[in-house]
Amino acid sequence: METIIVTPKNKKAIPFLKHLLSSLDDVDKVEVVNLPRERTEKSIEAGLKDLQDIISGKKNGKPLKQLLDEE
Repeated sequence: METIIVTPKNKKAIPFLKHLLSSLDDVDKVEVVNLPRERTEKSIEAGLKDLQDIISGKKNGKPLKQLLDEE
């Protein structure tokens, strides 16, 4: 599935856009995401994306032993 990113001009438009997109039959899911700004936030965001990819089967996870042996 492909993803479309919509960037509103201001925060007041978010509820309207979310409602509008949710009401369309062809839209499966509408999610409001705040983009990370700091290094730690970016790292956590990347980790959560990896987790979502592993759960959905797009990516293979590593066993805990393999992760611990990498140090």
